[in-house]
Amino acid sequence: MPTTMKAVRFHGSAEGLRVESVPVRAPGPDEVLVKVAACGLCGSDVHFLEGMPVPGPLPVTFGHEPSGTVVSAGDEAAEWQPGDRVAITISDGCGRCRTCRSGAPEACPQQRAPGLHLDGAFAEYVTVAASSLVRVPDGVSMAAAAVATDCVASPYHALKCRGRLNPGEQVVVIGIGGLGSMAVVLARQLGAGRVVAVDRSPAALARAMASGADDGVLVADDADATAASRGLLAAVDGGAELVLECVGRPDTTTLGGLALVPGGRLVLVGVGMAAPPIPHPQALFALFEYSVIGSFASHKEDLIEVLRLEECGAIDIEAAISHRVTLEEVPAGYERLRQYQGDPQRIVMENL
Repeated sequence: MPTTMKAVRFHGSAEGLRVESVPVRAPGPDEVLVKVAACGLCGSDVHFLEGMPVPGPLPVTFGHEPSGTVVSAGDEAAEWQPGDRVAITISDGCGRCRTCRSGAPEACPQQRAPGLHLDGAFAEYVTVAASSLVRVPDGVSMAAAAVATDCVASPYHALKCRGRLNPGEQVVVIGIGGLGSMAVVLARQLGAGRVVAVDRSPAALARAMASGADDGVLVADDADATAASRGLLAAVDGGAELVLECVGRPDTTTLGGLALVPGGRLVLVGVGMAAPPIPHPQALFALFEYSVIGSFASHKEDLIEVLRLEECGAIDIEAAISHRVTLEEVPAGYERLRQYQGDPQRIVMENL
């Protein structure tokens, strides 16, 4: 087993990211050491780079969207063998608390996710709980499997499990980045009657239309949510049953709340630190039965399903990858993502 490796370490927003040499942690009895093949660069990490608190202690190795091959496993993880192709879910709860027992491990208050609470996969190797592993089908590339762990499984979970999308309903997706682009594809796959994409970028809207959106609404950077809602309400014929907010900003959250029909559900997928401003009096929440729902990550079953959809050709995760970088290029990749240079859809680090 290797003793040291290169890793991209985050010491805090004032210092940014640095490639360093760190020890390889041997797996415990219920853990597995994985040689990282690929790991997605997630927009939520940009919030950490800009000052949002990281859930775990610093310094930490970023990277919560990984795939790779098993190197070794602890005595209690005998089902995993060297060479097994795996993807790693970030929503592996403790399995014992009330939240986990109720079927929501992604919301476990004791969750220890790689790249967030403990060292992640922007490294040559990562050590994780065996319970967080999912087998990657032979017909799925390792890059696609990495993207699937969050960029695909998370919007699938938001649409199906949290948003309870019913066939024929109208869906609005606000923010056509990595998550939002796949949300458009998956909403169509899950039977949405009409899908409307909202973004400030004409290129993002064009991408959404090519991915199956029925209409796109361009929102100017300086537009307030009330003004922006006029064009959106016209596009969805007065409102939508399901709205996914994939940005994490107050103005886009307000816009999502304004786009609901009675009985509608606003699912907050984007990560932000501001309180979500929903511009309806409580009486309307009661009378019209509006719902505002949080959604984080996914169930392991969601990841298994999106990998199956990729293998059978129902979706094309590879097509969502716009840029590929090496381990040493990860800091520059995040800067590209932060500055929105070259219309980044999904950036993936590959260990070649």
